[in-house]
Amino acid sequence: MADVVTQSSALSAALTFRVQKKVLENLRAALVYADPAFSESGEFDSGHNQLLFISVPDLSINTTPLTEGIRPDKRALSMTTVTVATTQYGDLVAITDVAKAFSPFDISNTAAERISQSAKESIDQIVRDVIAAGGTAFYAGVGNPANRAAIAVTDLMRSLDLRKLRAKMYKAKVPVFADGYYRIMVSPDQGFDLRNDGTANGNWYDVNKYTNNEPLLKGELGRLEGFRIMEVVNAPTFASTTTVHAAIAVGAIKGWGSGELQSLRVYHVAPGGDHTDPLAQEELVGWKVHFGAAVLKNNFYYRVESGATAGL
Repeated sequence: MADVVTQSSALSAALTFRVQKKVLENLRAALVYADPAFSESGEFDSGHNQLLFISVPDLSINTTPLTEGIRPDKRALSMTTVTVATTQYGDLVAITDVAKAFSPFDISNTAAERISQSAKESIDQIVRDVIAAGGTAFYAGVGNPANRAAIAVTDLMRSLDLRKLRAKMYKAKVPVFADGYYRIMVSPDQGFDLRNDGTANGNWYDVNKYTNNEPLLKGELGRLEGFRIMEVVNAPTFASTTTVHAAIAVGAIKGWGSGELQSLRVYHVAPGGDHTDPLAQEELVGWKVHFGAAVLKNNFYYRVESGATAGL
């Protein structure tokens, strides 16, 4: 019996390791809003269940001439810290012995895939909801809406809106990425409207026509007016006089932060793992993470709100 227990424990540990590796690999490959390319990684404050984010603002411009032989006045760097209390999130899948015995596919492997997807979508949506409540608002559309309530269903996102947005971001000293472009994460509906408008105006550059060898971004559709357009299936929307779609536009500076994914843990409980399952009828696979997200600087990114083509 001792050998059986040992083998069962080893099998459970091996499956846990496999699922843990799969979840982390899939997370890093699929995250959008919590992608470290756009999101500052927080560190746990020692002894507290909090994430600590630190930012150092730029120095103000100094146009005062130096006086010969005299040292200029010393200036101190300012430092801004943001702390966020983390919350525990997780999910659990149960597999019965009957399902495992008669399933036509490897149900344990399928459970690992579903757990990975659950973790990815949950973490990304947590971050999305935080950043969608912040940022600098930009209202797009032919009607030039002044606020969210003024956005009509006909206020579709256009090339002209991106042209204006790029100018605003550049004037606000939001740096472009090394490739010379900003990024904008749009809903599929906004992506449709931008492609339609850009194609009609002859300035849409489709992703399948890229001639350089640089890696594509996640969900990249093409380029338009200084932006690389990324389609995001879970982009935020708001209920207003119409359904308002919100795109997130970013430069090479991080306006929000999210928790370190190394706190993510995956668990596997083998059948018969305790006295509540004496006949070994249930196997459990789950994940758990301590996580939090926070807006660090609202002026570092833009929340672009618009209507969208109906009936897609």
